[in-house]
This record gives sequence, structure tokens and C-alpha cells, in this order.
Amino acid sequence: MVLLKRVLVLIFSLFFIAGTVATTSSCKSKKTLTKAQRSNMKAAYEELKRELPEAQVTYEDDKVKLVLPEALLFEVNSTQVNPTYLPTLVKIAKVLNKYPETSCLITGYTDTSGSLELNEKLSWGRAESAKTALLNSEVKNKRIFTWGFGPKNPVATNETVEGRKQNRRVEFVFLYNYQGQNKPQ
Repeated sequence: MVLLKRVLVLIFSLFFIAGTVATTSSCKSKKTLTKAQRSNMKAAYEELKRELPEAQVTYEDDKVKLVLPEALLFEVNSTQVNPTYLPTLVKIAKVLNKYPETSCLITGYTDTSGSLELNEKLSWGRAESAKTALLNSEVKNKRIFTWGFGPKNPVATNETVEGRKQNRRVEFVFLYNYQGQNKPQ
């Protein structure tokens, strides 16, 4: 049963990756941001960088990526947001609410300790908990998407305590909302 579940997850992941690659490559040629839209994204980037000095904030290809260290946000083997870190998520929500034309993808990650099944549940749960915190600050549900990657895409070695801490993380990717661009005027 566990093997069948893993095979189905693998197949789904492959379809998702293929769809993402196709969508990403088609978006690059069709959906370029206007100067005003790019200016909005850049302003959101600057504000996030200023408001969240503890986070790693980058701006590239018209996307803003924000990485929060797991050690601050969650306890080991927990999906519950550390209450002392909720003010940080409120700051993220304020920026999202200030720039309502943006959407946010929240991705959760884990280290390699524990079973793959546990790590996948933890990563999804962490992303969903971060989403809930943003929803509690009045960010619209339709603007937030979540994905759990488990131990995939490590940013450090899993051989050390410090590396595992870095791999247990939540990332936020802010994108300009393209949905309204092709509507007739």
C-alpha cells in the first residue's frame, strides 16, 4: 500500500513538473509584465526586504522569493507555527494586502530525518499553517497556494544539525497575478 502510494505521488509529481515546465516556458514568451506591474513587484520586494531582515528575500524574473528559517517558525516534527513568530507572518500579510495584484505560493520543506511519508505530511502541514496565518490577517484565500516538497530540494547538507535546520524551511514566492491581463477592455 505504501509502495503504491509512493508510485502515485511520483507519477503525480512528474505530471506536475511537466505541466510547470510547459507553463513556465509559455509564460515567459506571452506574459511579460508592464513597467507599472514590474514597479509594483519591485516595491513589494523592497518592502519585504526592509520589514523582514531575518528572511532571505530575492527578486528575479519578476518574482519575489522569501525564505523563512524553519528554526524560527516551527518546532522539529511540528506543523504548528511558533506563536512568537506570528508577527512576522502578519508583516508578510500586510505587504500582500498592500499589493492585491500579487499571488503567493507557499512551499514547505523538511530535512531527511524521519520517513518520507512523515516528511511529506510535515512539509504540506507547514505550508498550510503559514497560509492559515496569512488568512487570519485577511489575505484572500484565492491568492494563496501551497505545496509540500518534503525533503526535496535541500539547500544544505542533511549530514549536520545546522544543515538539517536550513533544509526545514518554508518559502514564499510572490507573483504578479496574471489572471486579469487578457480580459477585454
